[in-house]
Order: sequence, then C-alpha cells, then structure tokens
Amino acid sequence: MKKAFLSLALLACGLVTYGQAIRYQDDTVYHKVGYLYYHITSDSTVELSPMQCPDGHCDSYPDPTHVPATVTIFGCEYTVNRIGYQAFRNSGELLFTITLPPTIEEIGVEAFKNGMAPITLPESVRLIEKGAFANRRSSGHMEVFHIPAGVEYIAEDAFSGTQIKRFTVDPANPHYVAVDSVALCNSDTTLLLAYAALNEASQYTVPAAVRRIAPGAFAQNTFLRTLILPDGLREIGAELTRCSRLQTLCIPATVCRIEGSLHDTASSSFNLTVDPASRHYRMDGNRLMSFDGDTLLQVLGAQGEYTVPAGVRVLGNGLFYTNNDLTKVILPDGLTAIGDEAFAYSSADVKLPSSLQSIGKYAFYYNSGTQKISLPNLTHLGQCAFSYSVLKSADSILSLRTIPESAFSMTNLTTFIWGDQIETLDSYALYGAHFPVRSKVMPASLRRLGIRAYYPRSRTISITFTGRVDTIGEEALRCRILHLRDTHMPYIYPSALNETDTVYTPCGYAEAFKRGIPHPDHVVFADWCHPEGIADSEAQPAAILYPNPVRGSFTVSGLPEGETLLTVTDLAGRTLLRQTISGPAATIDATTLPAGSYLVTLAYPQGSSSQKLVLQ
Repeated sequence: MKKAFLSLALLACGLVTYGQAIRYQDDTVYHKVGYLYYHITSDSTVELSPMQCPDGHCDSYPDPTHVPATVTIFGCEYTVNRIGYQAFRNSGELLFTITLPPTIEEIGVEAFKNGMAPITLPESVRLIEKGAFANRRSSGHMEVFHIPAGVEYIAEDAFSGTQIKRFTVDPANPHYVAVDSVALCNSDTTLLLAYAALNEASQYTVPAAVRRIAPGAFAQNTFLRTLILPDGLREIGAELTRCSRLQTLCIPATVCRIEGSLHDTASSSFNLTVDPASRHYRMDGNRLMSFDGDTLLQVLGAQGEYTVPAGVRVLGNGLFYTNNDLTKVILPDGLTAIGDEAFAYSSADVKLPSSLQSIGKYAFYYNSGTQKISLPNLTHLGQCAFSYSVLKSADSILSLRTIPESAFSMTNLTTFIWGDQIETLDSYALYGAHFPVRSKVMPASLRRLGIRAYYPRSRTISITFTGRVDTIGEEALRCRILHLRDTHMPYIYPSALNETDTVYTPCGYAEAFKRGIPHPDHVVFADWCHPEGIADSEAQPAAILYPNPVRGSFTVSGLPEGETLLTVTDLAGRTLLRQTISGPAATIDATTLPAGSYLVTLAYPQGSSSQKLVLQ
C-alpha cells in the first residue's frame, strides 16, 4: 500500500527531484535534502530519519543543526512533523545544538537516546515515544527539561536514565506535572515517569498518591542513597535504580507487581527489604522472590557458581544484568521463562533446562559464558536474545516458529539445528554466524527471510528451499547457488542475489523466474529437475518418525546405511530408552513410556539429529 501511495505521489508531483533518493536495506526510501534524511509518511508529511550510509560512509551533523519545517522532494512540499526512530541516537559523542521547527508533533522511539545535544521541545509536540530521551548525559547546557502544554502522551521509559537537574511542565498542560521540580508525573500523580538524576538530594520520598513507578525511573542516579516508597504503591517497573548509587530500599506490602530487578545485581551493599506484611513478595536471604517462590527477581552479591533454587519457574527482567562476578549459573528443571536482559553483559555460563518455553529480548546479549543450548520446547524468543554472545551451538530448536530480529546475530554459532516448524527468519536472525562453508537445506515450513537473515561470515556453497517461500529479503542469503525446489515466484529484494552465481528453479520455470524477479547481471538462471539429490550436511539424513503423536509403537525410517543409535529422553533430560538400529527403518516399542512429550535423538556416523515425539 505504501509503495502504491509513493508511486502516485511521484506522478502527481512530477519527476523533478530535489534531493537524493536512497533505497535502504529494508526497502524503505530515504530522501537526502541538504545534509538531513527524510522518509515520506503521507501525501503531505515526512519524518526526519537517521543518517544513512549508502556508500559505507556516514555524514556528520553540523553545529548547529537546524531541522527545517518543510522540505521539497520530487517537486512536492512536505511538512516535517516527526523526529523518527533513532534519528539522533548517539549523536552526543560531539556536543552540538539541535533546533526543532514548530511543526514537530511527534518524537519517535529512541529519537534522542544516548545523546548530549541540548534540546528544546517546540509547543507543537504532543507525543513522546519509548526511549525518546533515555540515558541522555548532561551537557552542562541542558540542566532543565521542559514539557510543553500540548504534550498528550509520554511513554513510560521515555526519560529512563536521563541526566538532568530539574523537570518543568507548562502549567497549561492537563496531562503531566513536575512534583518539586524533580519528579515527572501524570496529572493526578498516580504514575511517576522519571526522576531528575542529577538532583543532589541523598534521600527522596515518592509522592503518596503514586501507584506505579515506570521502568528505570531512578536509573543513572548519582546522588540518591535512600528511596522511600509510599504505602499504596502497587507496581514497580524493571531496572528501577539501574546504574545508580542507591543503598536503601524497602518494598511496601501494597506492591503486587515488580517487573524485574530493581538495582545492579552485583552490588551486595544494597539494603533491599520487603515489608513483612506483604503477601506478594518476600526476601529469602539475599534473594527477592515472589511470595510463592515461583519468580526470582533479584540476587544480591551473586558470584562464582550460583544455583537458582528449585521451584523457580520464572527469572525476572535484568536479573543478572552486567554481573561479571558469576562464572556459572545452574537453573532448575521446570524453569519455563527467562526475562529481558536477564544475562546480558554477564560472564556466566548458563545451563539452560529443556523445559524452557520463553526467553526475553536481549536475554543473553553480549553474554561471554554460555556456549551451548538445547531447547526443544522453546516457543518464544525475544529480539537480540543471543546477539553478540559467545554461543557456539544451538541444538533441537523444535518448537520455535519465528527466529526474531538479530536473535543470533554476530555469535560464534557453528551448529544450529531446527525442526520442520520454522516459518520466519527475521532480519539479521543469523547474521554473521560462524557457520562453516557447506550446503544448507531449509525446511519446507519456511515462508520468509528478512534482511540478511541467513548471512554467515563464511560464504555458503548452496542453499535449497524445499517449500513455498514467499519473501527473500535484502541480502538475506550468502550463497553461490540457490535452489528453489518447490516454490511459486517469491518476492526477492533487488540485492538478495548479490552473493549468488546460479539460481536453480523448478523444472521448466527458469525463464519465468528470470523475467519475474530482480537480479544482478551475473546471476544465471537454470532449470533444476532432480530434487532427490538434495543433501543437508548440517541436519544429516532426513529421518522420519511416524505416527506422531503415537500410542504404543512408532516407526523410524529414512536412516542411512549402518548402525544408528536412538535415544529417547524426557523434557528434564533423563534418558528413558536407548536402542541401536541397523538398516534404513525400524519400529520402536514405546509402550513402557508414560504419555507426554519426548526428544528422540538419532546418532549416525555422519552426525546426529533430534525430533520431538508426543506419546498419547
């Protein structure tokens, strides 16, 4: 729809170009006007975008930087009404002044995150989105942050970790107030969004009316030592005092929801207590836990080898974030969920149980200890979950349907074994992994690959799609030969075939594919009429278990010549059945096993594979 609109807009405005048009990796079109980049969002508006690097070289912002109220693109005038996603993120490496026009209505996600440049919001602003000003360092010229009268919505973590001395809010604003110039709250002060981190007071009492404190509201605080929470407080966002010097905090009995760790996990000097009258949370030694022991939220002073108590099913957000005093963490059987950033920037080697069903975003981001995982029951994985970690092997990913954005990007992965259920590899899902040069057969269930989704550091020889793939994204693959075995005409981005020499299409369709998809001149299209010749050196022989689900006995077929060792384990990792099979097929008696889900591993001379089996 957006492409159709853009085409109509260009026709209506003529073909006169004022500025350079650049199609970026996600197929978004950015327009360079002057020294800034814009993205068309409607027939009359554009948003300011981050600096683009079409030739590998990024421009720098001048000082001062003036964002114009209007720009002309293809002969049409557009109003600049939004500062887009990460438009000025990290721009604070060099201090400069940014002036926004009186047409800006929205400050987008992380638009000014991690910056230092002084910002004055125009009166036209009505929306401030997630992380818009998070973790901003003080420049000496921005000690006060002013909220104009027209602001109608501020995301909860928009100011998390922002280092300023005072908040002010226009008295005419009906939605927000600044309490004592240090706390930014909603109008009835039931929600505390942020605290001025550079306020020099060593103790602060949260207003009595506050019922929820937003995530990171007291993060990056330099002076605060004691934080007093009011009776009546109900909810506390995760990372409440991250990277602060807080020493004392007591959780009132009224608090019924804590979203994750409250302070830097490595600090043992943090005096954290819970009101004994609480029936929602309790302290168990140095651990903050839910009252029923189901959720572990905080461990103070954890170091060396640490064992999470039996019975814990959920690890809270940020639990061991940045903890480099840990060498190993042993998780209990029955654990089902790991929260966001739980082991990010940690050095711990974490032994993940097979019972895990959910891992949050950035959970193992930059983790330098965990090298191997086997997760047959994982159904949810957050973006960047293992990105930039030292992970080498991901085995038996049998229940996950989508590998999300950057989930395993820039890891040390040499082995990644998934089942036949994967439908989507999101952008950068396996980008920069260390897969050795080899062939790869994609499962028939796969429908979509995003930008650089399967782009290992070493160039793959060939990749074969066995199902009806719909989309192959920008630079999604890195292979010399691409086989499209059983597919209709996929949508292939223009640069998806930059690394490809030959595309083999279904027999008789080479010319149709050649005419129907964009491709570089060097790519050769050829008919491929012998799908039986497929081999996958990662997954090994395509053994089949049937029936599945099963009652009593099941059959294994498609085995290689020679002996195969079959092992059946439960979801706790206990071996319940082990049998040697000779020949291409065998029937296995499973009548002694109770109903439930099991993992069947087949080991042959060439390698091994695993599949999930359900006994009824």
